[in-house]
Amino acid sequence: MTGKGRLGQWIADNPIIIMAAALLLTVASLHYTQQIEMQGMTTEGMVGKDSALYQLYDHLYVEKFATESIAVLIEADDVTKPDILRSMDKFSQKMRMAPDVLAVTSIADIVADTEMSESGIRKIPTQERVDEILAYPSNLPAANAMMPDKKHTMLSIDLPVSLTESQLREIYAETSGQVKMAEFPPDVIITVTGEPALMQSITDEMAESNGPILALAGILMIVALLISFNHVRWSLLPIPIVFLGVTWSFGAMGFLHIPFTMVSMSAFPVLIGIGIDYAIQFHNRIDEEFVKSGSPRQAVIETVSNVSKPVMIALIITAMGFISLLTSSVPMTRDFGLLCLIGLFLCYLSALFVGVTLLYLMKRRNSSQRSDEMADSLSNVQKDTAIGSIIEKVSDTCIQRWHLVLAVALFLSLVGIYADTQVQVETDFKNYVPQDLPPLIDFRHMSDIFGGTDTLDLIVQADDITDPNTLHWIDDFSSYLKESRDQIYGYESIASLVKQYNQGVIPEDTTEIRAVIDELPAGVLSRHLDGHDTALIKLSVGQALTNLGAEGTDRLIKEIDKDIAWNPPPPGVSVRETGDAVVMTTVISALTQGRTEMTLLGLVLIFIVLLLIYRDLIKALLPVLPMLVVIGWMGGVMYQADMKYSPLTACLGSLILGVGSEYAILMMERFYEELSRIGEPLEALRVSSKRIGSALIASGLTTIFGFAALISSPFLITNNFGTVTVLAIIFALLTTFTVFVVLMYRMEIQRAVVENAKYELQKALKLIARGG
Repeated sequence: MTGKGRLGQWIADNPIIIMAAALLLTVASLHYTQQIEMQGMTTEGMVGKDSALYQLYDHLYVEKFATESIAVLIEADDVTKPDILRSMDKFSQKMRMAPDVLAVTSIADIVADTEMSESGIRKIPTQERVDEILAYPSNLPAANAMMPDKKHTMLSIDLPVSLTESQLREIYAETSGQVKMAEFPPDVIITVTGEPALMQSITDEMAESNGPILALAGILMIVALLISFNHVRWSLLPIPIVFLGVTWSFGAMGFLHIPFTMVSMSAFPVLIGIGIDYAIQFHNRIDEEFVKSGSPRQAVIETVSNVSKPVMIALIITAMGFISLLTSSVPMTRDFGLLCLIGLFLCYLSALFVGVTLLYLMKRRNSSQRSDEMADSLSNVQKDTAIGSIIEKVSDTCIQRWHLVLAVALFLSLVGIYADTQVQVETDFKNYVPQDLPPLIDFRHMSDIFGGTDTLDLIVQADDITDPNTLHWIDDFSSYLKESRDQIYGYESIASLVKQYNQGVIPEDTTEIRAVIDELPAGVLSRHLDGHDTALIKLSVGQALTNLGAEGTDRLIKEIDKDIAWNPPPPGVSVRETGDAVVMTTVISALTQGRTEMTLLGLVLIFIVLLLIYRDLIKALLPVLPMLVVIGWMGGVMYQADMKYSPLTACLGSLILGVGSEYAILMMERFYEELSRIGEPLEALRVSSKRIGSALIASGLTTIFGFAALISSPFLITNNFGTVTVLAIIFALLTTFTVFVVLMYRMEIQRAVVENAKYELQKALKLIARGG
């Protein structure tokens, strides 16, 4: 007995061991599922930690200067009224005592601190005195930044960026409680917002939406199987089998510490969509073999012998498409690829061992009803043939008009490949999330009032930042950028702070400069200077980065780099751009250039692996060529639909390779199995269509319905991914039964012609040799 036959025999002989192992693995998976870490659109998810960009961003910018702020938006007829300022001051004092709060700033603090320095008593004075204090030249810049008009002001609570999710929740709870305790007047509107609040809300929404999406995917897949897979008994069994594999994948995610992000969450519908095909192929074949032999044991052995290899090859080729994702410079894309790789293997194990074992046990239990089942099965085979005959007619038509089919497919693919180069990339995470999310609405309301909070950041390093020449350059260069770049309307730096606290001038002596710096509030100083060797220049651009878009932001960053080159700092001083905008620009480049490279790498890997498996050039090329067509078509669709690439849809090329090549390989394997038995290509193609066509349609329809559940996601990034994936699978099925069968048939005919010519040539050479 062959190795594959021995595996089938072992499965039939050890159902208890298999089910016990599956149960233990499921229990372990449920345990490790509890350890899955939720992660929003963080910098760590977008940029590799070992990159120079991340090292600069994390070790210099984040560790030394970066904070995240809870913004408390205060709205009233006049926010400078003393009773409102007293409530603000009371709130500020309480929040300063809260754990992990670095600083609290507000116009109330400006008024109270100024009054303290002049009268010796920290209090909120009369309205006339408040107006006088806020109009002081030394207070005016800070007051204007926090109060764009008399009806709005913002109180900022600065926090370390290293806080955990639970710590942030505690601070938010404390903030909400202290807002009530501060006893603001009834006509004052208080809104707690900011980036941390938004990210926390997004994380919560992700967790809440994932369950309903998976449930909807299951319901839609039931409908698909009832429609297209009703010719077998227990037609819904593939669903629990694939969900078992997905459960194991959740466990692997927790065990390997793969974070749960907006990108990785979409791996599970991918696993359901592809993994159910494995269960359907085993189910379809074991039902067919049972009709032939009537023996459950023999059906298992034949099924494992004939299906495990083609499905394993399909799995390997699908894996090659996802392996290419591991080369991405975007960590969340790599996590998506890794999760898909692991999950597909686990879904295959679930289908091969648990699925086949359950079918064997159920058929053995009902073997006494074999005669009735045989009659039902024979009737169902006729349905199968009816479904297959539709595919057969389509294939025959395509083969007869193969010139037209290939010409149209190639033309549309080339047009789509060109159009794909014009598709934009969306990297503003706020556009990925539900637009009616209350914290997002609050955040945008704040941005509309204060003109946005976008900044470009410059890290300045020197042996001594407090050197007068260095401070003069920082001040002059910042002023130059504000005057020469329309997008930059303000700046903050240690130089501007020294001027502000020294009557508008920078001292010409280092000792005097350090004396001024020593008088600066610690919370203000820490955001602009670290020690005496590292400083930060913050260029305020309002909403310019959002308005400019990805390409405009990239151009602005490059222009500032040119400005640094044309206006170099003093010798021994280095200046480098960093911050969120620079990170996102790098991500854009990785997504636009990296996705093409990942797709090409996937194509090459699939071809090489197929060549190693089959050692046949035609069989290696056949599954690859139709996928090029589908990739081109999808590029055209995204351009026409005005869709944008995201970290998720950037994986589309690899996904098409994975899903599409699976259908092609299963079709090709069955074709060559029938060809070896029949010997005539066209007849073998017809038989293959009848035998496996309905299973591929059931698999494809179930996959389409599964991915369609993603369209219901409140997250636009997931919604778009579901839409384009559904279209990609439809195109993959279409090319499998049109372009692929044409290529397979024509190449096999050409192979026969070449082999016949070789035979005739050898025959002629032998005759010549004999004649000689």
